[in-house]
Amino acid sequence: MALTSSSRIVNNAGGPLQPMASDGLRLARSAPARRFRLGILGGMGPLASAEFLKTVYRLNLAEPEQRMPICIHISDPSFPDRSEAILAGATEELAASFSRALEELADLGAERLLVACITIHHLLPGLREPLRRKIISLIDLIADDVLASPRPRLLLATHGTRATRLFERHSRWEQLAPWLRFPEAEDQRAVHDWIYRLKIGEAPAGCCNRLAELALKYGVDGFVFACTELHLCQQEIAARPAGEDGFDVIDPLLTAARRLQDPGWCYAGSERPELAEATGA
Repeated sequence: MALTSSSRIVNNAGGPLQPMASDGLRLARSAPARRFRLGILGGMGPLASAEFLKTVYRLNLAEPEQRMPICIHISDPSFPDRSEAILAGATEELAASFSRALEELADLGAERLLVACITIHHLLPGLREPLRRKIISLIDLIADDVLASPRPRLLLATHGTRATRLFERHSRWEQLAPWLRFPEAEDQRAVHDWIYRLKIGEAPAGCCNRLAELALKYGVDGFVFACTELHLCQQEIAARPAGEDGFDVIDPLLTAARRLQDPGWCYAGSERPELAEATGA
């Protein structure tokens, strides 16, 4: 499956994200049935969580602006490197920083918490139970989207996420397993390297070009962006010319941004049994 000028990468969760200059988004003129304060813990890395916040407002425009989502965003790049801490078996400092930041968001009035880092979901079981109940799990969102449109997909993640087997530990893994593929060791190293290049501002075009090569190699129809850094690729993906062939991209940050206006969706992820079981709580 070659990615040519006529190819298209499709975002599974509701279609492709349109380029900013040509959004033409319709303004919502009625407030959502239930509004809440969304706390976003970002900074891991900061470009990805800032892009997510921008996506939230681009996809939830309303008139007047007072009807748009209420977000409290903490961006703290000083968090220890998640993969390094996990692989070294030294997560105490990381866990303490994680808990403090989420408590701060809760103290600021956040009713739901979204952590813009998938690797650190490994530490959710160590949180106080009332805090954990506020979490919207990105792993749950991925599982929902995979099972809503089952087809072979390659899961792209950091070394830390792979080492902790976050997805294999999910309560729905038996259902997910037929549809998820993981890169071989050499390709996994390349994926991890792309992610860290995106963190420091490298243009996403090279990463997007490699997706087509990986699709061919692994015989998949799409990808799971199981690292929030890959959300930075969305504008590049959307800017590519549309065509008949393409492959699906599941991006949990895009899913979350799109679903904020759905009055039936705004659950606390850990109130669902999937989160406790997925994390071993």
